[in-house]
Amino acid sequence: MAFVKWIAIFLVSFAVAFVIIVTFSQPEFQVRVSAHLFAYQTRALPVWAYVAGAMGLGLLAGAAVSLYYNVVLRAAIFKKDRRIKALETELHATQAIPEKFVTPQEPAGDDSF
Repeated sequence: MAFVKWIAIFLVSFAVAFVIIVTFSQPEFQVRVSAHLFAYQTRALPVWAYVAGAMGLGLLAGAAVSLYYNVVLRAAIFKKDRRIKALETELHATQAIPEKFVTPQEPAGDDSF
């Protein structure tokens, strides 16, 4: 089953790469333009370079956010695991006490006559 999954991932990746290559090879994407960013003007680059740069920056930003939340959530899970282990140890310690050493609790009400 894992082999089929990897074949499917490869085929989808190949198809997406093919579409991107064919799209970027069109004459409209070969035109050189310059971008105006606030007061800065970039040098003339092909349109496909801007599109590829935007895709790359998006992937990097997404990876950074994913990495941050992965680290934060792993730290939270680690803290919870330590707390669970401490509670399990405490539970086993209280269950290990034989019943003959446990003193029964007196009832709350006064039963003397």
